[in-house]
Amino acid sequence: MAGRENSRDHSIFQLEKDVLNLQLLLQEEIKLHDVLEKAVEDAAFELSDLSCLPNDAQELLCNITTLKNTVGKLEEEMIYLNFQLIQERNERRLVEYQLKQLPGSLQIMYPIAQATLDDLALEEEEGPTELIQQFAAIERVPLKGVLNHLHPNKLSEEIVRCMKDIFISLANCHSFPSTFSSPESFCSSSSPQGHIPTFWPLSELTSISSWRHSSQVDIQYNNDVLTTGGVFDPYKVREKLSWIDIGNYSLVKEVSWMSVEKKQLEAASDLLKVFRSLVEQLTEVNPIHLSYPEKLAFWVNLYNALIMHAYLAYGVPKSDMKLFALMQKAAYIVGGHSYSAACIEYVVLKMKPPIHRPQTALLLALQKLKLSEEQKRCSIDTYEPLVTFALSCGTFSSPAVKVYSAGNVKEELQQAQRDFIRASVGMSNKRKLLIPKMLHAFTRGFVDESNLPIWISGFLTQQQAGFVEQCISQRKYSLLGSRSCGVIPYDSRFRYLFLPEILR
Repeated sequence: MAGRENSRDHSIFQLEKDVLNLQLLLQEEIKLHDVLEKAVEDAAFELSDLSCLPNDAQELLCNITTLKNTVGKLEEEMIYLNFQLIQERNERRLVEYQLKQLPGSLQIMYPIAQATLDDLALEEEEGPTELIQQFAAIERVPLKGVLNHLHPNKLSEEIVRCMKDIFISLANCHSFPSTFSSPESFCSSSSPQGHIPTFWPLSELTSISSWRHSSQVDIQYNNDVLTTGGVFDPYKVREKLSWIDIGNYSLVKEVSWMSVEKKQLEAASDLLKVFRSLVEQLTEVNPIHLSYPEKLAFWVNLYNALIMHAYLAYGVPKSDMKLFALMQKAAYIVGGHSYSAACIEYVVLKMKPPIHRPQTALLLALQKLKLSEEQKRCSIDTYEPLVTFALSCGTFSSPAVKVYSAGNVKEELQQAQRDFIRASVGMSNKRKLLIPKMLHAFTRGFVDESNLPIWISGFLTQQQAGFVEQCISQRKYSLLGSRSCGVIPYDSRFRYLFLPEILR
């Protein structure tokens, strides 16, 4: 009996030993798998991690890493040289164009918002169209004492301002609402119409219901909250009833057309000279030493300017796929490194794939955007979701462009969120809250669908929030169904909104 027990104990001991050996072998395999996966994905890994590999495999991976670094540098040089080639070609064509005499009455108008001008979108092998190249080109004219040696943040601010002025100078004034056709109405430092919305804590929303005047909401004749027409609505869509007070967006300058005549061409040419001087200074900027707020404001400003510059240089893309291709092609040289618009948005600013734009999200999943280790050090450390309301890719559904400062970037991003929500949401004639798809996608994960109207009401005025609460409450007890929100589809048509800088 004792012999059997000893034999069983020996068998158990041997099994435990075999299990331990298998576990050690599994750990080695897992470590080997991790090293190989990092190498394949081009992720950062230490040379000490290679010790688990055979010598020939270690040598091979080291050679692959060296080759990848070399190829990456060559790709950056190629992008830079291609960018310079385009600029040189455009400058030559601009000089040729300026030698021709233009009739004083010449005026060519580009309704970019219309599909008929999708021909402005360019394929990779095509150069800028004959007219667009006039604005993409920037003369190499020395500008002594003009905004030289600025701090990186001040430089990015001036670049956005200059590009904004270029767009406005090329814009057809007839495309703006009549109340905003005067330049003074945009540049004035006076306080905006209405007031900046106050954030209402969820616990206080129950007190808002005291605003109600009757037991039944009169959608068509509620003139205190809703507009029946004549008020500028930057995100007007079918069946949407808009607020009579949309806050700071009532002061935006809208650019959805481009108009060219001799006077505007000359004005744009002067602005582009200044713009070239500013962009050239980016080569001397080193964002590594900037603080988190400074990096955040710097890259947001640079992204918005780069997208606008890309539209002037290459034309307006026909689709989201062409826009993403343009974002990969358009790049600035910052501190000796090339940063494309796509890399700035999704690597430097760490923005998440836009689920409200499925084509772009799919392209991001299929194509990995790469930056060097030094470039990654220039990126922000943590993802800031409010950047969603600061980046504009020039579509009808994009938020407005404004200049962001390093000293107040967090507060300015919070204000950008409030401004966008205030201007973009509205009610339908069936008492359903209408919200843009971008905002709906932004709230996924931290706001339940049933609580979305309450969350949005926190960014509206007290009257608007009370009106929303009353509409949603009545809808729940009607035959219209319990779903209280409708989503406004994303609109990719060309359009820019520019907010004035001085707001209270």
